[in-house]
Amino acid sequence: MPKPREQKDNHLIYADAVGSRGKSGVWFGEREDFKAKQVSVMDAVKERIEWVPVEDAVMAISLDPPGIVLMAPNPSLPGIIVLADGATAENTEHLKKHYTEIVQGVLKDANIAQED
Repeated sequence: MPKPREQKDNHLIYADAVGSRGKSGVWFGEREDFKAKQVSVMDAVKERIEWVPVEDAVMAISLDPPGIVLMAPNPSLPGIIVLADGATAENTEHLKKHYTEIVQGVLKDANIAQED
């Protein structure tokens, strides 16, 4: 019997196919003016990766290991969502870690505090 899709009205990206329950993210330690900071962080992330435009997000394509990563500002919380699919659990974890570190580097360079 098919199971109805879980309602996720508060998420920007519906990523059931890449296991959204395992998504990672980088959360800002600062809540003030977070939407403007999300825009500047996403612009800086684009300068550090090969990416494909997706409305309100960026999609990185990796050949080593093979996989895709979607990064987008969280619409309701101060942070950037990082969703990875590397076809295997090991590749997915590697991609998630690598691209999360890129976002963290952008935050550090922009002097934006990261939540622990």
